[in-house]
This record gives sequence, structure tokens and C-alpha cells, in this order.
Amino acid sequence: MDDYVEIRPEAEERIRSFAEAGRLALGPWQTLMDEFLVDGETTLRNLEAGMSRAEQLGGPMRVGYLPDMFGHVAQMPQILRAAGIETAVVWRGVPAAVDFHRFVWEGIDGSSVVAEYLPGGYGNAAYIFDVPGPVDLGPFEERFRPWFGSDPVLGMVGTDHKPLVHDFSARVPDGATVGTVGEYLEDAAPDGLLRWRGELRSAARANLLPGVVSARIDLKAACGRAERWLERYAEPLQALYGGSDRPERFLAQAWARMFQNSAHDSICGCSTDEVSAQVLVRYTEAEQIGRELAQRAVAQIAAEVPRGAFAVVNPSARERTDLIELDLVVPDEWETVALELPDGTRLPTQEVHREPPFEWETKVAGAEVAAVIARRLHGREIFGRIVNDIRIEEREAILQVGGEPDPGFLDVEQLVTALSLATAEGEWTLRVVAQPKRTVVAAVPAPPLGWTSVRPVRVPGTVPGTRPEVDVSTLTRIVRGKDIGDSYNYAPPTDDVLVDVPTDERIELVEDGPLRRIDVLHRTYVWDDRSVETRTRFEQRAGESFFRVRLELDNTCDDQRVRVHVPLLEPAESSHAEGQFAVVERGLEVEGGHGEVAVPTFPASGFVAAGGAALLLDHVTEYEVVGNELALTALRSIGYISLNGNPSREEPAGPEIAIPAAQLRGPRSFSFAYHPSVDSVIEHAEAYRHPFLTAPGTAHSTELRTHSGPALEGMPEVVLTALQPELARVVNESAEPQKVRFAGEELELRPWEIRTIPF
Repeated sequence: MDDYVEIRPEAEERIRSFAEAGRLALGPWQTLMDEFLVDGETTLRNLEAGMSRAEQLGGPMRVGYLPDMFGHVAQMPQILRAAGIETAVVWRGVPAAVDFHRFVWEGIDGSSVVAEYLPGGYGNAAYIFDVPGPVDLGPFEERFRPWFGSDPVLGMVGTDHKPLVHDFSARVPDGATVGTVGEYLEDAAPDGLLRWRGELRSAARANLLPGVVSARIDLKAACGRAERWLERYAEPLQALYGGSDRPERFLAQAWARMFQNSAHDSICGCSTDEVSAQVLVRYTEAEQIGRELAQRAVAQIAAEVPRGAFAVVNPSARERTDLIELDLVVPDEWETVALELPDGTRLPTQEVHREPPFEWETKVAGAEVAAVIARRLHGREIFGRIVNDIRIEEREAILQVGGEPDPGFLDVEQLVTALSLATAEGEWTLRVVAQPKRTVVAAVPAPPLGWTSVRPVRVPGTVPGTRPEVDVSTLTRIVRGKDIGDSYNYAPPTDDVLVDVPTDERIELVEDGPLRRIDVLHRTYVWDDRSVETRTRFEQRAGESFFRVRLELDNTCDDQRVRVHVPLLEPAESSHAEGQFAVVERGLEVEGGHGEVAVPTFPASGFVAAGGAALLLDHVTEYEVVGNELALTALRSIGYISLNGNPSREEPAGPEIAIPAAQLRGPRSFSFAYHPSVDSVIEHAEAYRHPFLTAPGTAHSTELRTHSGPALEGMPEVVLTALQPELARVVNESAEPQKVRFAGEELELRPWEIRTIPF
């Protein structure tokens, strides 16, 4: 509707009159998202935005309309019931156990909706009006009557890329009733219906199309970045520290882009290259808005931190310690540096880089000094640095520059004018000088949703940290195979040869210290008769029991699947995956059917755990338990939206259109973390995905301070998923009831409850 009225704004009143008269059903979603590929907050807000817009246009259809999602998440019934919606419409993912057109779909928290199953899909009656003349409903009713018993048969007259039947009203046969889905479900009751609990991921009667989880993985990574910057940085930090300049309009712009992208053919990557390119643009815009709003809030915090010190901001609702990296300007004679906290504690640092003093020098006639400087200045910038001072010393004009403005404001034009007068005669040496800089890392504690400040101080030595040392050379295997499938379904050729043994391998120690160690494992493989070099970076930090892993390669090959295999610690009979306000347990097999090869690959968002080990994830990622290993799909290269000859699927899933950009050639990277335990995995996933933010202090005071925001106290299975100016949302991601405190308020949460509270 928004697309339509953007072009024809005069039609909005006409649309409203149709909706109010019951001739047009709107919503309840802003866009029809893929439930597994966006996070729970995006889904919930999509629903809120859709219902709000539909209210403006005459009122929303209060039905959870989910006709073409590639499976359904375990918490959808609770999300719908929270919005006052008691019914849903589903198709893909419904298991073979459902043998009637209605069943009760129960979320893992116990919330339930009456679900209308669409046998034959959301266009089961799309073509019955294509034949000219009177419409015979006999064959249609005969086909679908077994599903409906004595209930009226639901015929959906319409489908993808098909215009409305222009003479529809005049051709409706006797005995048929025209109405909306909402009207059809008006009296739906749960009495006597089969009950199904949890997610819906069966391919028994409709293709599930699980390959969309790994298609165009660059879209999934972009989505994850944008969601984090909006939900966990921009919104909470602006709500707590943003000041009087409210960001609502910026956030609305960002979320509009997120909703557009969450449309299931967009985030899934099963669209033309032009569409996927636009999806990446919208995610980049949303991420940029989130980053800028977060940085503005951090700048407000930095205004309370002394110059020469740094603000350290914790985005988590619990106190924790994180390894931060700072660029410090300190004298060369300082042997080592510590970071001083407000209570006087001195934290050890590890120096990882030292930049020598920058100096540029030239001799110039005095009358030309100002002109030489002016030609190189861009505002306050010169040689990529910021002018902070200009001073005169015996025939030398010295520009002192740095990485940050200090002072915050400097009238450069006035200084250059004064310099011109001071150097009007004789010959001068013009120098641009920057102080030496060191890059250090330190493990800094910070209060929940709050900040602390640290100041570099000179110390004779540092206290060793507690970084673990583990042999990482055997921690991962890279396994590459061919893929002759498409964006919907992975399909290995019958003669596929998996390549997992490198032709060359060496490990490089990049950094080694008490707080951080970085190793890079270089491995060379032969793929499609091409030599492919890979780099796997392993980072171990003091205080962290997990190991950060990043795979990098320059992809020169097509039609392939590249997976990272990690060993399990014990045999696995199931897996646990986090995503969309839940942690779900899945078996090692999936229910297939309808001509689709059953492939036990699944999506996970925050982490996946199996066999005593857990993998912490950056974004939605495809995984599979393979023997005694857990495999993550790092890259899948495919060349078509849908192939009519896909060996993994009998039925076409879309048009056979080439999408060469989906081969994802060029530099690629894929990151995750390995935790050799399943204990406290939610807590570790929080730490992995949400690093602290830092900023140089700008206050004229000298006192180091710290400030705590609203704290979430209690078991770590309860997580904060949103904090806005007037509300907060906490979720119990466990099967046990939990008592917690948030911002001083006691909360009792039932298992898996999503609770939105005033803030």
C-alpha cells in the first residue's frame, strides 16, 4: 500500500474506504518477512509497524498471515497473541501429523493460535478463473474437500506475479462466498483440534527450501550488523544518554529499510542481483544510522570524561569485562602503560603496535609559510591528522597535529593569519609534528548499560594477564564441495568430491602477550584446478573461555559450498540453536517429502550447541551436525534463483533467472567463536557479539568517573532485547520460570516469556 500511495497519494482515501467496508484486508505485517533470517525484534516491530500503518488506512486484518515463509519460528504464537491476534495462516513447514485444515499451533511458552493450513498453497484457486465462461468449482472442491470435512473449503484466488481477475465479481459461481481470510477465520475455535508445539520446519507437503539460509550469506551478515547497531547500541544508548536531541525520525528511517529487507525473497537472497544489491544498500544505510546515533550518545558520555582519558561504554545489561583497544599518545620514555580506573585500580595493558612520531619538514620563505600551510589544509585536517596547535620557535613554525581535536574548537583561519604576520620576513623551517602513539589492549570492567573512564599512567611493568594458550591448528577443518543447486536448495552432484586436505599449511604467530594472542593458520587448497589460499585467524583473550575464529579467502570459484567443521567433545543426539527469542532443540534428521530431498541443515542466530561444544555466531548461519563434527556454512556460491532441474527438488521454486553475483567471488570472510563447553553459552554469546565502545574524553575536569545504567539481575538465561525511551523488553530464553530484577523492578517470567515493560 505504501508503494502504491507513494506514486498515487490521491488514492489513500479510496483505499481507506475499501478497508473500512471490508473489501480490502490490510496487514497485519509491514512486509512478509522470513521468520528465521531476521531476529525476533525485527519480526515484532514489523508487526507493530504493519498494524499501525493499517490502522491509518482503515484497520488491520487481525490474522497472523504467514502463507509463504520458509518455515515458522517457535515463538510466533506468543508474538501474535501479544498483538491481540488469535489466528494464523500457514503453509510451508506444517508437519505430516497435521491432517485437517485447522490445528492449534502452540508456542514454546504455551501461547497458542488457531492455525489455518493452506493445502495446495496460498494460490490453490489462483487459476480456476483462467478458463473463459462459467466457473466449475466441482474439481476444485473434490480435490480439497478431504482436508475440510464439513467446513467450507477455502479457495485462495491469486498468487505471485498474477494480476487480479478483472471480472471476478461477475463470475463467482452460485454457492460460493467471497470474503477475506479474516472473515473466513472469524469463528475459528480450538475445540477438538490437533495441537502442535514449537517451530514448523517440515517439508512433508510443501518444499521448505532450506538453502535460503546459506544463499547470499553477505546479506545475512549485513542484516546481523544492522540489527545489532540499532537494537543494542543506538536505541538504548540514545534512550539513556542521548540528551534532548531525539533520534526517533532517524530510527524510523532505519527501521523502514530493515522492514523492506526482511521481505522473505529479499533477505533470503532468492531474487535478482539487482534486488540483492539494493538490499545491501538498505542494510548499509540502516547500519550507518545506528552507528552514528550510537556514536553521538557516546560523545555525550565522553563530554563527562577528562581530556587525556577515555570513556568505555558497556552495551550489556549486566556488568562485564571486555578487551578494548586504544590508541594512546604517550612519551617515548614511558616504558609501559597501565590504565587507571576511577577507584585508582591500575589495569595492565599489552602493547600491540607503536607508531613513531610523525614529522614533515620543509624550508620556505617567510612570506610563503601561510600559503604552504593553507594549500595542504582541509578545514582543520592536514596529512590525515587534526591541527591542534601552531607555535613559533626561532625561525621554526611548528604545527602540532593529532588523531583527535584537542581542543575541541580551533579557529584555524585566525591562527594561520597570525602565523602569516609572525613569519613575514626571512627564511623559515615549517614542521608538522605528531607525538608518538601506541596501540594497547586492556581488559576493562564496566557497569551494566553504563560507562567507566580510564586514563593512561606510567608504570615500570605490567601484571601478566590470564590468557589461555591452546593449540588451534586442529580446531577447524575447511571442507569444500560442489553445489549444482540454486538459491533455494543445496544440491551436490552425484560424483561430488569433498576437498578437506590442504596442499600446503603453516601457522603464523601474529601477536602474543598476556592479554591477547593471535595465530593465523595459512592453508592452500586446489578447488576446480585453482590454487586457493585461506587464512584462519584464531584470537584468544584473557578472561574469555572461547576462541574467536575468522576465515578469510579470495573466492575464485563457482557452484560450491564451503563449510568450517569443528570437532564435538562427545556424541550428539540433537542440537540447540538460539534465535528469535528462543533456544530450540532439534534432532539430527528433518521430515522430508513433496519431492524435496531432506537435508538436516538448520538456521541459528546467536549460537548453536551440540556434543558438549558451542559455536557463537555473528549472524544467522546454516549449521549441520555431521558425525562427530559441527559444520557451519561459510560460503555457498550459486548461479540461479531457481533451477528447473535441481536434483534436490522436483518442483520449481521460482524463475530460472541467472544471478551471477550470487557466486560471491572476491574477498570473503566468515567469523564465529568456539566455546569448548555448553555452560553459560547465552552469557558468552552476549560478550562475543557486543563489544564495548570507546571515545576520547572531552571534559576540562580531571576527575575519572563511572556511571551505571539500568541493571538486569538474575540468571543469564534472561536477556534484554530492547531498550527504548518508554519501554524495555526482556526474554526468558529457558524452559524454567525465572525471577529477575530490571532497573530495580522485580519480574517473574514464565518459561520462554517475552515481557515488554514500561521504562
